[in-house]
Amino acid sequence: MSASGRLPPLGVLLVEDNPADARLLAESFKEVGGVENIVIRTVRTLAEACAEMSRYSFTCVLVDLGLPDGRGVGNVEALRAIDRRAAIIVLTGNDDEHLAAEAIRLGAQEYLIKGHLDGAKMVRLLRHAIERNKHVHELEDQRHREFHRASHDSLTGLANRELFYDRVRQLLAQSQRAGRAFAICYLDLDGFKRVNDQHGHQIGDQLLIRVAEVLNESVRATDTVARVGGDEFLVLLWPVEDHGEAGVIAHRLRERVMAIRQIGDHVIDLDASVGVVFHPQHGDTLDELLERGDRAMYQAKRGGGGVAIYDAQDVDSPARAADIKVELSDALENDQFLLLFHPWVNAVEQRFVGVEALLRWNRGDGVQRPDEFLRSAESSGYLVEIGLHVAVKAFYQWHAWRAQGIVADQIAINLSAIELADDRLVPSLLAVAEAAGVKPGEVRLEVPMPALEGETSHRIITHLRRARDQGFGVVLDQFGPDGQSLKWLTAVQFDGLKLGRHVLRALNEEGLQGSMRRFTTAVLGAASALGVPVIATGVESVDDRVMLQMMGCVLMQGQLFCGFESAGDLPARLAMTPAGL
Repeated sequence: MSASGRLPPLGVLLVEDNPADARLLAESFKEVGGVENIVIRTVRTLAEACAEMSRYSFTCVLVDLGLPDGRGVGNVEALRAIDRRAAIIVLTGNDDEHLAAEAIRLGAQEYLIKGHLDGAKMVRLLRHAIERNKHVHELEDQRHREFHRASHDSLTGLANRELFYDRVRQLLAQSQRAGRAFAICYLDLDGFKRVNDQHGHQIGDQLLIRVAEVLNESVRATDTVARVGGDEFLVLLWPVEDHGEAGVIAHRLRERVMAIRQIGDHVIDLDASVGVVFHPQHGDTLDELLERGDRAMYQAKRGGGGVAIYDAQDVDSPARAADIKVELSDALENDQFLLLFHPWVNAVEQRFVGVEALLRWNRGDGVQRPDEFLRSAESSGYLVEIGLHVAVKAFYQWHAWRAQGIVADQIAINLSAIELADDRLVPSLLAVAEAAGVKPGEVRLEVPMPALEGETSHRIITHLRRARDQGFGVVLDQFGPDGQSLKWLTAVQFDGLKLGRHVLRALNEEGLQGSMRRFTTAVLGAASALGVPVIATGVESVDDRVMLQMMGCVLMQGQLFCGFESAGDLPARLAMTPAGL
């Protein structure tokens, strides 16, 4: 035994209550030459085995399924619970294939019948089992790393936007059954841009890391902290018994962030504004809570910094509506709207085949995603103008890339229900495309499925048909199993459809035998029969890609292949083979 508590590279634990069988197995190993580095330790009960595995790291465990204190495949579960990295080989006198399959399903690497193997074969199987087990854990580690990269902010290590949203959605689903309340704090750093300008981006990054540490230290184990923008953080507080409890935590978060006064040799002047929303009082959906949390945060900013709980009367007041209208007007005039680009791939051809243009608003105090301001744009009457602004930027950028020969086949822009219902949509897009030197056939118009289900659906469908007649591609976005979705495949002659992120999430949760697998297979079959390509979105891991390819889906989009890139960074990515293939 190793004094450090570790056995040699091939330390074997034999769990066998029959002394004769244990002696026979041990002697069969001794008969094989060249196995001096295999050290066998024998115990007779499951309890003794668990104790030994708690003290030492064994390479392999040979376990009988019939022990005095443990019987059947439960022995495998008990040992795996202590050390999942030890290869487990099941020994039994019962030639039971069902038991064998169950043991392997629970993590055993081999299932051996006593007396059927000589020493040499036993050693070979042992080595193969160890190697397979090592490979399994390498894959598990890789999947864990990939998941962490896809679900956490690379700078701070906090949860990222997608992971945070997933956790909120889970709580929303649970709250419908259990009625548990939770709160979301939307925290924005006031003065962060000044820190970057005065001290440089390296100090700014160190400040963000320190803020992340402070926030994590200030919340409970059940809470979640996420970084969702340059200097924007979300904190999920669950559970909360009353508003006062969440208010205390929100004030503590702000005070501890403001207490950061120095990074290295640099003196920092920093404040923070925190907006707080509660479920169910302030919303029943993720979008409602995020929008109202954002509004609450700006209530806090208008008050000179501090903490503000969402107040519908304040944010819906005529004065606030006028403020938003002025801010959006200034954003258009000062070119504060920018684009990021997210490619999609053909996994079989192993290349990027298209690029989606995504809107962001650089407000000066942080970059905002469209789900954080489009409702305000809608209520202020600027949504159509902002959409046209996106088309202009996207088409001219596309033409510039085309001239350099460094771009994929198509560019996609997203359209809202309000834009789609506007009679000026198709003429405006044609005029912009012609001015930019872009052919309509190079452009995909992505249509959210909910837009087809509202009061203006007939007008929207008419406009989509006109767009197709002019050569634009039309893609149905956010496609999912709502009971009515398949009918839309024939309502408009779509040139593609995109499976919503929730489809892949459900496939992972349910496994390949669940209802989402049947739905996805049906969609792929129907789309194939109609000649409509299908793009799966939210692909974050190699496992996701492999599963989708097995189901017949080859067009995919997600962080596995490429993140959200700026106009300057995208060409270099497009010149490479996509990651994850």
